[in-house]
Formats: sequence, C-alpha cells, structure tokens
Amino acid sequence: MSIQNPAVLMWFLPLAGAILLLYILKMKRRDLRVPATFLWPERVEEIRANALFQRLRPTWLMFLQLLALLLVVVALAKPQTKQSGLAGEVTVFVIDTSASMAATDVQPSRFGEAKRLALEGIRSAKPTDRIAIIEAGATPRVISPLSSDPAREAAALDTLQATDAEADVGEAMRLAAALVGSIDGARIVLLSDGDFDRITNFSRGKAAVVYRSVGERDDNLSINALGASDTSTGRQLFCGIKNHGSRPLAGVLNLYADGKIVDSIQTPKIGPSGLWGRTIGAPAGATVFEAKLEAPDYLKSDNYAVAIADPNASLRVLLVTKGNLFLERALSLDPRVTLDKSTEVPSTELAGRGTGAYDVVVFDGIAEQAVKARGVLTFGAAGPISPVTATGTASKPKFVSEEKRPLLDSVDLQSVFIDRQQSVSLKPTGEAIAQTSAGPLVVTAQDQSKRQIYVGFQPLDSDFPLQVGFPIFIANALDFLTGGTTSTTLAVKAGQPFTLPVTTNAKLTTPSGEQIQVKTTGSALTIREVKQVGQYTLEAGGKRQKIYSFLRSERASTIRPEKNLDLGGGVVKTSQSPSRFADFWRPLALLALLVLGAEWWMFARKS
Repeated sequence: MSIQNPAVLMWFLPLAGAILLLYILKMKRRDLRVPATFLWPERVEEIRANALFQRLRPTWLMFLQLLALLLVVVALAKPQTKQSGLAGEVTVFVIDTSASMAATDVQPSRFGEAKRLALEGIRSAKPTDRIAIIEAGATPRVISPLSSDPAREAAALDTLQATDAEADVGEAMRLAAALVGSIDGARIVLLSDGDFDRITNFSRGKAAVVYRSVGERDDNLSINALGASDTSTGRQLFCGIKNHGSRPLAGVLNLYADGKIVDSIQTPKIGPSGLWGRTIGAPAGATVFEAKLEAPDYLKSDNYAVAIADPNASLRVLLVTKGNLFLERALSLDPRVTLDKSTEVPSTELAGRGTGAYDVVVFDGIAEQAVKARGVLTFGAAGPISPVTATGTASKPKFVSEEKRPLLDSVDLQSVFIDRQQSVSLKPTGEAIAQTSAGPLVVTAQDQSKRQIYVGFQPLDSDFPLQVGFPIFIANALDFLTGGTTSTTLAVKAGQPFTLPVTTNAKLTTPSGEQIQVKTTGSALTIREVKQVGQYTLEAGGKRQKIYSFLRSERASTIRPEKNLDLGGGVVKTSQSPSRFADFWRPLALLALLVLGAEWWMFARKS
C-alpha cells in the first residue's frame, strides 16, 4: 500500500487534541437549591466554574469520535493498494486476429487465449473503469468503444473471430493511441504473438503500452509455392514447402486438379528454414490446382494453396507513376492484379526481343513508351506510339458524347469534372469512344499483338477517382487490354478486399457453408468477407463465380512468439501480470460514516 498525500496524516494530532481538550474543559458548577422558580433572578448572573480543567474520563463516545477522525484523515491522505491485472482505469484491448494467432500450440488456440485474457480483464475491472476493444485485423476496427459496461464489452468480444489474413497491427495501435493517448494513466494492452511487421510512426501519448505475448512453440510447415506452366513435355505442376520452425518436420502433400487428386507424396524431413519442392505432370485441361499438406505442425491455414491456370485469372501490372494512391488502390482492388510500381519503365520491359514480365503497363502522367506488355493504359500523356498525337492542353472541357462500349459499362463520364485535358488528334489506328469540347477523351486501339487505351486527362486533374465508376473503369480496362473478361474463377489472398463490376446484390457462401449477403453500390460490388482459406461461391445476377482464398505470407507462417516488440523506436517487453494502483479512500470514508452513526446512536441512547 502507498499513500498519495502523506502530509494530511499530520492533521490527526491537532484535531485529536482538540477533541480531548473539549472533554477536559467541561466546567464544574455549584449546586443551588431554590424553593420556587419565581424566586430565580430575572437577570442571570455569570456562573463561575470552580475549576478550569478536570481529569480526563475516557468514554466510548470519545473513542468512537477519535476513530472516526482517524478514518477521515487516512481517507484524505488517499491510500492506494497495488493490484495485478491487465485492465486499468482506462484500458484499450488490442486483439491480434491475424493468421498466426490461429496456431494451436496454446489451447484452444492463441486467439482463444487472447480472448480469454481480455475477458478476464473485463471481469476484474472496477465499476468505474472504462474499457474499449479494437480488432487488429486486415482492416482494424473498434468493436467496443470506451464504456463501463462489462456485459456490453463481453458481448462485443464474443463476436470477434480469428482470420487467415495478415493483420495491420500498427494501424490498430495508432487507432488505440488516438482513442486514449491524451488520457493520463490510460493503458493500451496488446494481446498478440508479435508475428507482424515492425511498427513505425507510432506515439503512445500519455498512455502506457502493455504487451502480453501469446504462444509457446514455432513448429510449422507451409506451402510457399504452387504453379502450373506449359512446357515442351506438357503441363507441369510445381509445389514448394518450407519449414519455418526450429525442428525438422515431415508431412504428406496431396495435389488436386479441378477437385480430383492427382498425386499424394510423403515428404522427407525438412530441416529448420529448409525448402523442399516437387514437380509433377498435370492434366492439360485442368484450370484449378490445389495443394493440401498434412503435417504435425501448429498452423493449418498455410497448409493450403491454389493456382488458377487461366490467363485472365492472374494479371501482372506495372504502374509507372510519380505517385497516385487512388490509381494504386483501384488497381489493387481487382482480385486478378499483382501490382508493381515504378517511376520509369525498366529496360527489360521495353519493346524488343523476348517476353516481358507484365501483362499490362499503366502510364500515369508519364509519356507512353513501347513496351513488351500486351496491354497499355495511358492517362493524360500521349507518347510516340500512342493512338493519338498531342496538340496542346485545354482547361475545364465540357462533356459531349460517348459510345456504348463494354469499356464504359457502369461508368458515368458525363458527371466527371476535368480541370485539365490534353488536346489530341486521332491517328488512323485510334478510335474515340468518348468526346469532350477539347476533343477525344477516351481512345482505344488494337491489333493482333497489342491493345491500347488512351485517356485524355490524369486522374489527379479530375474528380474521377472519387466517383464510384472509377474502379469499374479500371476493371473494364483490364478486361479490354487482356482480350478477355473477368474470369469465372478467382484466387485471392485471404483478407484482401476486392471489387467486381456487379450491379446487383450478391450472396457469398463461405467454406464452412455460411451465407453472407453482400450489397452493391449500384455499379460495383466490394467484397471484404473473404478472410478464411478455402473455396467461396459468389452468386449475383444469376451467375456463379468460384473464389479461392489462400494464405501465402512468410511473416504469418513464422509463428515463433516474440517476447519483445519495437514500437515506434521503443522496446516493449512482454508482461505476464502488469500492476496498477487502486484508490482505497472510499471504503475508509464509508467506515468513518458508520462509526459516526454508531457514536450518534450511543449518545442518543445515553441521553
């Protein structure tokens, strides 16, 4: 126990002395008998005491008064008791829901243990304590705001579910700091195994950070590579396995083509950080290849992988830009896209002999160059090989017309404000499908080996990126540039949101059979519910689409628990049972009131 204001205790001595002084100053008076009250003088004379002081006679009333005074003085000194527990007066629980938290080295799982610790903290909190809960998932969110309602907090915690996705713990911690960083004595409690990217740009403010590490072992194998390719000897399927743990492990690898098993392989023991791979012949007509690993490890979500042998199911896209987050996000929302960025085209991708690494190259405000990619999308910077020739610049052009083409399906260019447009003239190979007062706005061109789209303005010179049709236009452009349409089979990374050009509401069936209703914005369908590995089915507009979700992450598969974390330049060590100081003055004040009540009762009874 500690005392916040010990100087108040010194007041007990003079106040107790005052009480004792009142007892010894009681005056003695001389008895005087009178025969009748009418003989009493009208004017009362001063009565003189025979003695100023008398001997102190202890009574129960005096002892009760001194005890009440002692309790009041000690309460005013604000005593505190030291207690152990995760929760403080103001606490934010940040719970990691990433894939590694599904490891079963702790029963029932690391995530289950984290929820138990949070629930324990909620139940042990005082009635005046305030608690909030934040989910540290792919998209961090507050699932319970600051409140003093344990039932509400426990109910919100019960809705939290583990995922097979990577988590943005850094953003979750910044969200927690924004919530309580300005409150003295606040506490941010991170419940995690520490298996996430290093957190930078984090400031805790006035809050204290408590890290509770969850997990014990690191035994884990993962499928780190799966792919199919056509060779001179036929289609080949390659699968790679990596050991992320500290002990040698072996397993059984099962390979499937369109749902039918094609091979089952007993792997040798793979040493720590070791790799093992196998290439087998695969059916030529198959499009969906799956790999499932049976192994005595603690994480199962990375024991599954999928590869789609459809050229339109996976696209490598290079974005050549000086910086455009809107365009990056629109491209990343397409589930087919693997995106790379650069400020210039690599020399290996310029037109010449050989094949390039990219299916599509996007030029954002940088003059178009001849590249190996089969599709080119250019915004506001015509080059020598573009289907148009630049003639100048126009300010605030007015929309004139557009043609009905698949490229502009569900895209409303008429409502787009353009601050500046490049004026161009068409080349013989170009076809204008949208016009403004400044000339051609959207131009397409195609031949047997290449397709091109030219847009007459840069996205940041307009409000087009803020329109709901912008990601739809990007998806339509990728369809046109690759010569196909969105594949009926998609493979996406677990937890990654993506957008499909669907104008009706849809029903998503998860691998466990749960059905989720997904609402459209009217022109697009954004799906954020693919958080577990396995096969999903999306039904919309009378069409069915299979979506395969997988986890392929070096960081998530390395499940060794981290005991120390580097948070914004400061190291936070794991704490099993952090302590807190709790005020003890309230029960003392209540006891003082009870003592005074007893003293009054004894005085009234004696009277």
